[in-house]
Amino acid sequence: MSLNLASLKKWLPIAAISALIPILISLILGTPIIQGLVAAGMTVLLVISGLMFRSYGRERNQGSENP
Repeated sequence: MSLNLASLKKWLPIAAISALIPILISLILGTPIIQGLVAAGMTVLLVISGLMFRSYGRERNQGSENP
C-alpha cells in the first residue's frame, strides 16, 4: 500500500482539526493536558486509518465494479 503525497496533503488539515477538538475540550473542562493529548492522538489515528481504508484500492479498480 503506497501512500501518495496528494492524499496526505488532503488528510493533514482534517487530522489537525480532529486533534485540536479534544485538546480544546480538555482545556475547557479542566482535565489534565496529558489526557487531552492522548485523546487527540487517538482521534488522529482513527481519522487517518479511516481515510486510508476508505481510499485503499481506488486507483486499481476505477474501471471495474466489485461483485
